Formats: sequence, structure tokens, C-alpha cells
Amino acid sequence: MSLFSVLGAEASAASDALLPHGYCFMRKPDLIWLHVISDAAIALAYFMIPVVLVYFIRRMGTRISFNWAIALFASFIVLCGTGHILDIVVVWEPVYYLQGWVRALTAVVSLATAMAIIPLVPKLLQMKTPEELESANARLREEVHAREAAEDDLRRSLADLNRAVHELEQFAYITSHDLQAPLRNIAGFSQLLSRRYTQKLDGDALEFLQFIEQGVRQMQALIQDLLQLSRVGRTEARPERRPLDEALRNALNTLKAEIADREATVDFGPLPDVPAVQSLMVQLFQNLVGNAIKFQKPGSKPEVHISAEREERFLHLRVQDNGIGVAKDQLENIFAVFRRLHSTDEYEGTGIGLAICRKIVQHHRGEIWAESDGNGLTVHVRLPLEPVVARAIDTGPAAARPLTV
Repeated sequence: MSLFSVLGAEASAASDALLPHGYCFMRKPDLIWLHVISDAAIALAYFMIPVVLVYFIRRMGTRISFNWAIALFASFIVLCGTGHILDIVVVWEPVYYLQGWVRALTAVVSLATAMAIIPLVPKLLQMKTPEELESANARLREEVHAREAAEDDLRRSLADLNRAVHELEQFAYITSHDLQAPLRNIAGFSQLLSRRYTQKLDGDALEFLQFIEQGVRQMQALIQDLLQLSRVGRTEARPERRPLDEALRNALNTLKAEIADREATVDFGPLPDVPAVQSLMVQLFQNLVGNAIKFQKPGSKPEVHISAEREERFLHLRVQDNGIGVAKDQLENIFAVFRRLHSTDEYEGTGIGLAICRKIVQHHRGEIWAESDGNGLTVHVRLPLEPVVARAIDTGPAAARPLTV
């Protein structure tokens, strides 16, 4: 049984001695129907408001955060409409208790609605007017256009930069390749002079020939390193997931003569599989281990330790030696092209090896850095354990033009 039924039963029992409200109107039909029609119209309007609110909540869904307040307000409106319906009923039936209980419930709901709406007033005051929203949208459209223009400028700048890098690599490759022909001539003729005219030349002339041959060897080594530097990233080989042990063993096999000559020891633990271009990994290990063996104190035996550990999505590789080390303020400079910390009389080399290592690591979307405490150097390499899509170089029309040297 509903609450209204119970209240109606109690009201009927308690209202037997009461008179209907129509007696107050002296049973005048025009006055009675004036009140009845007015209350009916007001009740109809009250009942229409909740229907509109329910339709609004269903259409808006979760886009507003105070649906509960709207529902509470709708309940208050329904009770108000019910009160006007009872105003019509009491014209003929004296259910004043029922009417009083409905009004009491309406009062409770109305107070709850008022208390719930008060905290919402600041939020409602902060809501933008249509004019303010249109102005904000206009500013937003301007910002979007400005950002799109900036992105277009950035893309054009990156395309120009990529074309410049591509042309520079082409220039380095072609120049280095073409320089080898005259060098071979110089080396060949200086060797002919040494073999055929050794007996006819004095000591100074022989020494000058030795200087020429030494310069040719250094120039050939420099050109070879420049070619290797320019080739990094130009290879069409695709990354393969293979053990790094294989690349390291191939590099050590290439360095077998240097390792035996300097009585060096190279130890390493198991290395996991890494998606990489294997020829570049061999070149990376060859340069790192070769540097570790070369930069040693006189009379010392090189000791190189290679280790690796997983760090989330990366492999952290360490190549540690017991060599001369590097000053802390020079640790970043050792990866620059042609940056040498020692003269060629002390240590042979072109100053490009670690630059090649950095370019190889960057080509694989990794990181490389060095640490030194004065008693050796540790080179750190972080390589991704999952394949990374290489960024395509947009060389544009400039790449299609022949490069003239």
C-alpha cells in the first residue's frame, strides 16, 4: 500500500466531521470552477516541467555534473503539482490531513532543494555566456591557425635540415672516395723512390720520404674513417634480432693482431639478442674495444671488461678499461669528430672512432656516454630491446639532384 493511500485512509477517518472546501465558496459554481480550472492549469504546468527536465537529463547524459540537483528540483515540482491537485479534491472531499502531509513533504523537499542549489550558485555564475563562448572559440581558432603555421614552418625547417645533412653526407662520401686516388699515387711513387734510390739519397732525403709515407698512411686512415662515418645510416640493411655476442666475437676477430701485440685481455658475459644492423654492431664493438686497448699507460697490459643488463625496455651495455682515462670536463668532447685529446705522436688515430660509435648508437635510437675516475674509461651504451621504426629522411628534390665535386 502506498504512502498516499495510508495517509488518505487516516485522513478520511479523521475528516468525517470536516466540511469540503466547496462550502467556503457558498456553493457558487462560478467561484468553484474558477479555482478548479486555475489549480488544474497550474498542476499541468508543474507536471510538464519535470518531463522537460527528465528529457534534458537523458539527452545530456554525463555531460553535466549536477544531475542529482535537477532530479531533486523535479521532485519538488511534482509535489507542488500534487498539492494543486489536492486543492481541487478538497473542494468536494475534506481530505485536509492528506493535503497537509503532502504540503509537509513538499516543504522538506523544497528545503533540501534550496540547500543543494546554494553551493551550485558560484559554478553557475562562472558559466560563460554565448557571447563569451564565441569569443573564446575565436581566440582558440586563431591559436590553432598560429600553431599549424608554426608546425608547417618546423616541418619545412626539418626538411631543409635533412636535405642539408644528406648533401653533406654525400659530399663527405664523394670527397673521401675521390681523395684516395691521388693518395695512392703519392704512396706508390714514394715507395718507388725508397726502393730504387735508397743508395743515392742521403739521410735527410730518406727521412723526408718516411715523413711522406707516414702522412699518406695517416691521410688514408682519416679518409677511411670519414667513409665509415658517412656510411652509417646509409646502409640498406635491416635490423635483425641476433645475439650481441656474435657481433662482439666478429669485432674481436678483426682486432686479433692488436690484442695479441699488446697482450690484452677482453672478457665479457652473455649478451642478449638486440634488434640491430649487425655490421654496425661489429663496427661499434671494434671501435670501443680498439680504443680501450690503444689508450693505455706505457708498459701496462690492457684489460677490457664488457657487461650488459636489462633496464626496462633497454639494454645497458658497459665497456670498461684500465687505460689512461679522460678528464671529466672532456668526457663529452671525445664523441666529437676530429676531437683528439692527445697528439698522434702519443697515440695513433684520427679522432673519428667514437664519433662513429655515437652515430651508430643514434641510428638505433639509443644513447651513449662515458664516465671516468682517472683510472680508466667506461663507455655506456643503451640500446632499445624492441624494434624502433627509423625516422625517414625527407631529402626532397635536393636529393635527386647530382652532387658535383
